[in-house]
Amino acid sequence: MKRLYTFSLLGFLFLALVVIEHSNGNEFHQLALSNMQIKITSQGHTATFRLYDTVAARELYDQLPLELDLSNFRDAQWMFYPPRKLNVTGREAYHDGKKGELSYYEPWGDAFMLYKDFYAGDEMHRLGVGITGIDKIAEMSGRAIIEKHSP
Repeated sequence: MKRLYTFSLLGFLFLALVVIEHSNGNEFHQLALSNMQIKITSQGHTATFRLYDTVAARELYDQLPLELDLSNFRDAQWMFYPPRKLNVTGREAYHDGKKGELSYYEPWGDAFMLYKDFYAGDEMHRLGVGITGIDKIAEMSGRAIIEKHSP
């Protein structure tokens, strides 16, 4: 009986440590938001995003304004390709795959706006979070104008 109690207690402690470790891991993924905002307009629909304070987000912002083609990917996101690839770091390599995120997929060099929840892997680098027009992203297509935005 004593042995069963000891194993039960050890199992509980192990489970508690796993939960604590998992929750602490999410703190690593917290990024500060910057004051930089961008506006993406296509087909008369506009979404605005507040960018994170990251190297990649600053590099995207510095390339603006842009007029680029949008490509649909898996009926969940609109992608566009900035003319210059963005430099990313490991601390940005995480996203929740939630509607309204602006992210960057480093292997392909594309930035994308999610209009549906869609998690595609760990090589996604967060650029920003949608603040207005998130429900309009799905209606975009064709050419997009991407520019700096002052609220």
